[in-house]
Amino acid sequence: MHIVVLNGSPRKTGNTAALVEAFTRGAEEAGHQVRTFFLQGMDLHGCRGCFGGHSSQASPCVQKDGMDQIYPAVRA
Repeated sequence: MHIVVLNGSPRKTGNTAALVEAFTRGAEEAGHQVRTFFLQGMDLHGCRGCFGGHSSQASPCVQKDGMDQIYPAVRA
């Protein structure tokens, strides 16, 4: 199984990071592939409500930001 973790905590070494690390270690030991994204360090923009994108596209949003790294991982 492919697992995507979106860590939205503002602290890179806080409690959430420790939980993500423990979860990732257990999931990988069980044979799963885990990809973690630390959202605080990514260039992400809020939705503009433009209805310009579509979920059938490789990048369903017209804005080109850090989500372009996340979309392929979620699809996998």
